[in-house]
Parts: sequence; structure tokens; C-alpha cells
Amino acid sequence: MYLRRISSSLAFSAFLPAVLGHGQVHNFITAQKTYAAADAYASADPSSPLRKLNTYGPAADFTSPTITCGEGGNTPVTALAEVQAGELVTFDWGDWSSVHPGPMMTYIAKCPNGCATFKGDSGNIWVKIDQDQYNPTRTGFEWGENIVRMKGGTYSVHIPNLEPGEYLLRHELLGLHVAGQLMGAQFYPNCVQIKVTGSGTKSLPAGVAFPGAYDPQDPGILVQLWQITPTSYNYTAPGGPVTLPGGTGDWGVEKYGGGAIGSKYPGPVSGTPSAPSTTVGGNQPTTIAPPPAPPTTSAPAPSGPAVQKYGQCGGQGYSGPTACITGSTCTKLNDFYFQCL
Repeated sequence: MYLRRISSSLAFSAFLPAVLGHGQVHNFITAQKTYAAADAYASADPSSPLRKLNTYGPAADFTSPTITCGEGGNTPVTALAEVQAGELVTFDWGDWSSVHPGPMMTYIAKCPNGCATFKGDSGNIWVKIDQDQYNPTRTGFEWGENIVRMKGGTYSVHIPNLEPGEYLLRHELLGLHVAGQLMGAQFYPNCVQIKVTGSGTKSLPAGVAFPGAYDPQDPGILVQLWQITPTSYNYTAPGGPVTLPGGTGDWGVEKYGGGAIGSKYPGPVSGTPSAPSTTVGGNQPTTIAPPPAPPTTSAPAPSGPAVQKYGQCGGQGYSGPTACITGSTCTKLNDFYFQCL
């Protein structure tokens, strides 16, 4: 049934240019149960604890309340997914195949009077509990997004040893493929309402606000992706570090190795570094090379079925169709993303 649902939604989305190459969390998986999300282009499911989106696209204005839980109005639901304090939970993104390199981030907020009446769009209530950004030692899938795209479509997170109660869990993919232009960064937040059980004792410290945490000028948001390379990798994801005391963070490192780099990078690359060296992870001196010239890759030769305007038609790692519909041209935005414009 799940495969039929995804297939039908993808067939429908083929006619919607804004959704091509994008996606959402399709399932939230706990030790006891798998909770399916309502597809963005289907009716809401009252039994699902995942707040429904209304598009496969990103939060269009990440300075507005849209960034809290994604496009769709951030509508609270009554259902809850039950999880144990300390449990490993999994977010299933399904067939996430478009190339959107960038970090994965997960936050949590306490629902003070129950999640069914809690929107979470005001106050410094969101605490980052996991983050996987750029890890140059993990050759071939350096970004957290690479794990989702290349390692089965899933990403897992440890729930901290929290005191029992209702919480809103916010899991997010940030695509940096067009982040070199103002407001070009693409955030894909998904929220699930959970009920934490067990004998945990931790309470949440102060966190960040959504909206409010993401400044369009933040160098982790306004950044040229091609400048971030294994020899020039000074990047810090927005939203601050993993701040919950005792939070493990960096599940990607735990699962796939590469060293505990995760949230330990200093400031991000934004143009040519002003100093010849800086410190990276563990305060070890590392030379930061000046960024290379922008890649000169040309647009791929047209092939396959026509891509709708604004859809992806090429880029590093992309294997889909490259022919655009009449009236638009496959245009290189950067080495990772060609778009029909």
C-alpha cells in the first residue's frame, strides 16, 4: 500500500513544477510502530502524528512561520507517536533522489499544554539534538543530505533522556545547491508530535525560535556550495550547535564513521578567507586554501522526458532527464544544480 501511495503521488506531482526533485518525510519509525505521513497532495490523516505539508517543496520564506514545521500551515494534530526516552527513531524520506547537498538538523520543543494546541512558532523553545553537516573524511557522502540520498532514504536520531511528556520533534534537510543567492537556501522541515515515556529526567534548556533562528545573511545559509571542499571546508550549519546536555548528536558519524566532526566546525566559508589558516574540529590547525574558480561545467545534452520549468535538469550526481519543456532552457546555477529556466 505504501509503494502504491508513493507511486500515485509521484505520478501526480509530475505535473507540478514546484515539486520536482523535492520531497518530505513519509514515515516516522519507532521501536514499536511505523507512523505514515499523509502525502502532501493527499487528504490529511487524523491518525498520523506527523503534521501535514501541502507541497514537496521547501519552506518558501524561512523568515516566516512557515519555517516552523514547513509549508502547510503548521496545523497541530491530536495523534501522538509514543517513544521511550533514549530511543533511536528514524525518519524515512522515501525516494529522495534530487541532489540537494547540505546539513541534516533535528530539534525538539516541549508542548506545554499538549501538542494538539501547540504551534511552536514563538519563543526560544527549539533545542537542537542532532546535526550532521559537512564531514570531509566521509568520502563520497560528505554532507548529511548525502546519507538520506545515498544510504536508503532514512536518517535516525537519538531521543535524549527527557522527562516524560508531549514534545514536538522537528527534523530538517537544508539544501545549499542554490544558496549562493539571497533566500536561495532550501529548508525542508517536518514535524512529528511525540509522547516521551520512561524514566528520563532531563528538561529542555533554552533554545532558538522558529521563525527567528535563520537569518538570510547567516554564512551557513548564504554560501557558495562549490567553495566547500575537502581542502576548504570551514562551514557551520545555522541554528547553533547541538545544545541539549547529554544529547548525542551526529548520528551520521556514529553510523557511518568519519570522526566526530559534526557541529565542531568554526565559521563558514564565505568568499576568500581573510587569514591563511584557522582551526577545525578539536582545535587542530588546518590550512584553508583560497576557494577555486567556479566550475565551468556546461549544461548536459538534452535527453529523457521533458522537465517542467523550474525543475532540476542536471548537476553533479544527478541522473534524471535533462531535456526542458519548450520555452525553457537547462541553465547551470552551480556545479550541483542545473534548472529549467
